[in-house]
Amino acid sequence: MAANRMRVLPETFRNYLAWGYGGKRAFLAAMWHAGRASVGAFRSYRQIHWPEVSRVVFVCKGNICRSPYAEHRFRAWGAKAVSAGLLADPGRPAAPAAQQAALRRGVDLAAHRSRVTSELVIAAGDLLVAFEPRHAEALNVLARNRAGVQVTLLALWSSTPLLVYLHDPYGLSETYFDRCFERIDRGLKGILVRVPGIRRKTGDQ
Repeated sequence: MAANRMRVLPETFRNYLAWGYGGKRAFLAAMWHAGRASVGAFRSYRQIHWPEVSRVVFVCKGNICRSPYAEHRFRAWGAKAVSAGLLADPGRPAAPAAQQAALRRGVDLAAHRSRVTSELVIAAGDLLVAFEPRHAEALNVLARNRAGVQVTLLALWSSTPLLVYLHDPYGLSETYFDRCFERIDRGLKGILVRVPGIRRKTGDQ
């Protein structure tokens, strides 16, 4: 009986890590970056001059899961947004599991096609939003020498700002997709209340 309990507990914990964070390595990354956040490592990403923001650009790795959902959710709320991937393969639809998870939250990703960041025209007024600290570092390079372009981490504007690392849900469970998109929504709401003036006009992105 005791041996059975010992086997169940690790399995339960593994499930918790998989469902809540995307797995053991993702959990360790989240905790590492949470520790960094607690000592102010990402303070610069909170120093946003909100009146300058006229468009939000969501950027992840492949532009088929996290950033498409964030873009289309934000646009559904009437705000100007676009998305891209740092290493995207242009023209790909959103991952089927991402489409299904988005539909469960009332967001349709069927028309989405991926694009790489080099396809975007980055200009003054753009707020580049990353889902992982390493992506934010890459966006800092992209924003360098571009006046009026700012960079931030999505989770800094959510109700759990220390969880700045949001693991890629691609290939993971339906439960983790739901958790991931729920956390994205929290961050989006925190941004939206700070930039109420970026409402979309017809044809805007």
